[in-house]
Amino acid sequence: MGNDVVKTPKAPAPAAPAQDAGSRLKCGLMQDAFERMFGEETEKLPAPGVPRALLAVANHESSPGWSYAKGLVRRMFDAAGAGGLLMKFACWGPDNARGVRRLRVTKHWTGDPSNMTGLMDRSSCDCGCYVYIRSVLEQAVKENADRPMRVVIVIGDAFHDNEESLHEAAIFANELRRAGTRLILIQQGGSSATARKLEWLVRVVGAIYFPLDPRTQQQQFAEIWSAISAYAAGGEEAVRATGGPAAPLLLEHFKQTPMPVVEAREHVRVNEISKK
Repeated sequence: MGNDVVKTPKAPAPAAPAQDAGSRLKCGLMQDAFERMFGEETEKLPAPGVPRALLAVANHESSPGWSYAKGLVRRMFDAAGAGGLLMKFACWGPDNARGVRRLRVTKHWTGDPSNMTGLMDRSSCDCGCYVYIRSVLEQAVKENADRPMRVVIVIGDAFHDNEESLHEAAIFANELRRAGTRLILIQQGGSSATARKLEWLVRVVGAIYFPLDPRTQQQQFAEIWSAISAYAAGGEEAVRATGGPAAPLLLEHFKQTPMPVVEAREHVRVNEISKK
C-alpha cells in the first residue's frame, strides 16, 4: 500500500432538530416584544397604491354566508369608488391525499365587482370536516410577496386545525400583521371549539374576530360589511368617516397589541382549544 493512506470521510454533523411550530411562534413573538420595547417598528403601514384584499369563504355555496360574501364584495368596490380596489377570492375544494380540504384561490387580481361575483357564482365550496384556517393564512402570506394586501377576510362556521396547525396559522397571521395586512375573522354558527381557536388568534397575533349571532346575523353582516368595506377602500380614516355601529369596534380592534410572549401554559392550552 506504500505511504498512501485512505482517510475515512468525516461524518456530517447531525442536523439540529427542527423547532415545532409552537416554539417558532414563541420566538417570533418574543422578538416582536423586544423590538417594541426598544421603539422599533414591528408593523408596517398599509402598502401604497390601489389597495388589495383577499376574501375566503368556508361555507357551502348555498349557505347564507356565501350570499352575504357576494354582498360584501359589492360594498367594498362601491366604497373604493374611483380609487379602485383589487380582490382575490378563495374557497375550499376536495380533500388532498391527507384528507384535508384543499384551498382554491383565483389566479388573478380583479378590480371589477361583476367579474368577482361571477367568479364566486362559478365556484363551489366542498366544505365540511378538516377545513384548516392555516391554509388560507399561508396563501395570504404568499399573496403578500410582491405587495402587501390591506386586508384578509375569512368567513366560516368551523375550522378543524389541530395544535400544530393552529400554531402555524398564528405564525402566518403574525407575518401578515408585520406586513401591515389586517386579518378579519368572521364566524357563523355556534361551534365553541372554533370560537376558542379564533379568540386565541386574536390574543396571540392581534387578529380581528366577529362572532355572528344566528338570530341577528343579517343585520350584523350589514353593519360589519360597512366598516370592513370602508377600511379596505380607505383605511382607518375611512372607517372613522363612515361611522356606523361596527366602526368603533373595528377601530378598537386595530389598537390591539399581540401577546408579547406565548407562555408555557398557553402552549399546553392550545391542545384543548384545537379539539372539536
